[in-house]
Amino acid sequence: MKKISSAVFIAFMVLTLMTPSLSAQTPSSADKTTQTSAQTVQQPNTTPATEVKSPETKTAATATVEKTPAAVTVPQSRPLKPSPMEVGEPETKESLLVSAEWLKKNKGQVVLVDARPESLYSGGHISGAVNATWTYFANMNAQTGTKKWGTIWQPSTMAKRIGALGINGKKTVVVYDDAGGWGQSGWALWILRMSGVKNAKILEGGFTAWKKEGGAVSRTVHKNKAVAFSIPKYKEHYLVDTEWINNNLGKNGLVLLDVRTLAEYQGKIRPFQEKRGGHLPGAIHIEMQNFVQDQYHFKEVEEIVELLKKHCITPDNEIVVYDTAGVRAAFVTMALRYAGFHKSQCYDEGFQAWAGNPELPLDKSE
Repeated sequence: MKKISSAVFIAFMVLTLMTPSLSAQTPSSADKTTQTSAQTVQQPNTTPATEVKSPETKTAATATVEKTPAAVTVPQSRPLKPSPMEVGEPETKESLLVSAEWLKKNKGQVVLVDARPESLYSGGHISGAVNATWTYFANMNAQTGTKKWGTIWQPSTMAKRIGALGINGKKTVVVYDDAGGWGQSGWALWILRMSGVKNAKILEGGFTAWKKEGGAVSRTVHKNKAVAFSIPKYKEHYLVDTEWINNNLGKNGLVLLDVRTLAEYQGKIRPFQEKRGGHLPGAIHIEMQNFVQDQYHFKEVEEIVELLKKHCITPDNEIVVYDTAGVRAAFVTMALRYAGFHKSQCYDEGFQAWAGNPELPLDKSE
């Protein structure tokens, strides 16, 4: 019995000594929770694995996570894939605008493009002008609410359309519309610039200024002889797309500028059958008409700078200008380039495309 008791006693002592070691190797439920939470934070859903490019990147990410309490919910990171906006070509009064007086003297040396609707063109236009309203340059075959509707044609198609107007890229082009429109002259000029036509200009004051100058008016439809024109590719610093904006939302220094009417911005009306109402998150509202004077002349540079300064926008900001499908936005983009805001680009797909994607965020705040 003594031998048995001694054996039992020795076994008991061995088990007692082993217990702390086993306990140290077995994590508690609280420890498991902490480890699981840390692992979850280290790999948020919004960061693709391909973005980790080096061991140093991994180490930095881990160090940051260790400081994050397990109970904190990490929000979706923004921006997703930030990329810089290219600095665009500057515009000056001489490069962008001509007066009715200048046009009257040089009319025989230029290609004239009337960007107003066909009904207004038929009612009277500058003699020798061809008609090319905003839809001439846009794909209207797609369905409203999709990325393709109202957007510019592919370069090969656009080149044929520009050539059909008699524009060869060498002869000066003067585009005009009139007060009360959407800035179609700015839209046409934006497209010509992006297509490589450097010597295209806008007639200040539009058709009204021409008539005041006593210029010749015609109701005869005019057609120019088609010429060869090519667009190897669009100049990229003139436009951004939906993907770029979504990837850069929340980026420091990025301004989204909504130039639609206030009712559109607030989501109270959807005049183009947009799928949803409102505006892009954080967008600043300045209506397109605020960039022109009463007589449809561009506001002076100082006035535009002051207008944007009131909204804390400076030339250092990256500015994405948008409306419904790009027309008003293109006009404002050119006005901003003229005023020294060279990092300004037009969102051609526009609000109608953004609102057509239910997965993209919208704001309806006033």
